[in-house]
Amino acid sequence: MQKKLVCFIGIILLSLVLYLLPTPEGLTPKGHVSIIFMLAAVLFWVTEALPIAFAAILFTVLPAICHIVPLPKMMANFATPTIFFVFAMFIVSIAFQNSGFSRRIVLWASVKSKGNPEKLLLYLMLAGGLLSTILADIPVMAMLVPVALVILQNNKCEPGISSFGRAMMIGLPFACLIGGVGTPAGSSMNAMTIGLLKDTAHVNISFLEWACVGMPIVLILIPVAWFFTIKVYPPEMDSLVGMEMVEQEYEELGKLSSKEWKFIIILLINMTVWMTDKFHQIPLPVACVLGATLFLLPGVNLVEWSRDGHKIGWEVLMVVGSANSLGVLLWDQGAASWIASNCLGGIAGMPLWMMIAIISAFTVVVHLIIPVNTAIVAVMLPALVALASTMGTNAALLAIPMGFSVSAALLLPLDPVSLVSYNSGYYKMGDMFKPGIFVSIVWVIVVPIVMLVIARPLGLM
Repeated sequence: MQKKLVCFIGIILLSLVLYLLPTPEGLTPKGHVSIIFMLAAVLFWVTEALPIAFAAILFTVLPAICHIVPLPKMMANFATPTIFFVFAMFIVSIAFQNSGFSRRIVLWASVKSKGNPEKLLLYLMLAGGLLSTILADIPVMAMLVPVALVILQNNKCEPGISSFGRAMMIGLPFACLIGGVGTPAGSSMNAMTIGLLKDTAHVNISFLEWACVGMPIVLILIPVAWFFTIKVYPPEMDSLVGMEMVEQEYEELGKLSSKEWKFIIILLINMTVWMTDKFHQIPLPVACVLGATLFLLPGVNLVEWSRDGHKIGWEVLMVVGSANSLGVLLWDQGAASWIASNCLGGIAGMPLWMMIAIISAFTVVVHLIIPVNTAIVAVMLPALVALASTMGTNAALLAIPMGFSVSAALLLPLDPVSLVSYNSGYYKMGDMFKPGIFVSIVWVIVVPIVMLVIARPLGLM
């Protein structure tokens, strides 16, 4: 409580000092205040000096109180279609868990390893990564970690000592974070990137276009992440014991249940509609909400509101809305252009591949300073759009690599996805950095290659 009070007072004092400083050259007074609001919001989200959801709503209304923009405009940018997209994805994740199909996939991957620890980690990472392409990362981690813990406990892998325990609990969040890049459904940051691109640059990215660029990155990087993780932390055993219990549990599942079939059929319907949004012209957020409705229909009952309503990430929705509203504020007040020219202007004359690599690398490293992905997107995307505008190029060229790389929280377990496994005690804070730095380097190399080879023919460059 005392720490939060100190943080609260510190943020207020810092904001006042910045406000009293002369407005920087090239920045309007309203743009100056807009940057202060964004900085203060980020600090409140990082320190949690105020409840995150409350801080999100507070900083959505404050610009209106200070007469920077009218309240209806701030609220319109808060209630962006991105929120409805993310809301629908929570419904899909809950239905997946309730159907039991997710458990079947994880157990199947475990059985296929046949007791080989290296294969087990690879199969679980592949399963987790592929599931994360269409589901939120944290629910996928919630499916994987219990199975992994049972296997580690059966093999007497002691927390903090076992090398295989480190590999398992570091590899799983790596896979989920990488998998989240695959499609717009994989992460709320993907949807936020698409939404802000549309609001600031009027560039529309379809579900299929994103997936065509994102999925190759996933398929390349998951094996890479497995390779470096298992090399840095090799298993201390040649074969695993206690796999019979996992096999027995998998066999007890029997054939696909009616709930699993319902989920598969509805998901296939949804995926078809999502990937064809440019043909039927139904906006993706609308299609997602309509598709999510199928999971709640009487007789389907894969999601029951009285039982599952609390599982919706309401806090996440508030932060996504607020970050989008503040991001558009930076753009409208010219603050994004000022940030771009002062912080990013130096890369404008570089070769295309180098620009993409630098943006990707900067986004990876900035997690160490700002471990809040919504804040990173809200600050960087408007600035990148402004930079692209001065270069006369498609804003997606610079924004999409940032949207991909904002998921690359691979150096320290500061992201909520990593914290799910970090709490198990199998690895220390610095243990993630050793394999994470190698995976991050490959990430920065792969993103420009995929953008040049795939995104260019799609007209995104």
